[in-house]
Amino acid sequence: MARTEAEWSAWAREHRAAFELDPLIELVRGASVQVGFSLTIYVAAPMEEAPGQRLEAVRRLWDELKELAEDVSPEAQRTSRVQLDQAARVVLRPANEFKPEVGLTFHVFPRGESLASVTPEDRERMTRLEKRLITFGLKPGRA
Repeated sequence: MARTEAEWSAWAREHRAAFELDPLIELVRGASVQVGFSLTIYVAAPMEEAPGQRLEAVRRLWDELKELAEDVSPEAQRTSRVQLDQAARVVLRPANEFKPEVGLTFHVFPRGESLASVTPEDRERMTRLEKRLITFGLKPGRA
């Protein structure tokens, strides 16, 4: 673990960290099936930085978000296939009053490589992950 839960909690408070967990729906044989989850972690964008330094600050935050994700759910303990979805970027969400944020999105596929429907057990594991994110100081929805 790079940081303790208490250290991550202080970091999350300082950077106004939040997360959103959404179903990941695919069309499988003509029917909509939930095959996984989309988890996005957000932190406040470093708008106080000078324009020339802002991009580097965003990249540093993005790297810290990846560290946070690894500490919350270490790769060796994962039972699902996890795919990083996007590069570092600043987003504006209605849920956070369109304040600039750095976002990091993961797609979580509990059934591995298949497009099988998630199970109640998969949903329970994601509920435990949500609770762990909250333990690390992240707020559901908006910080």
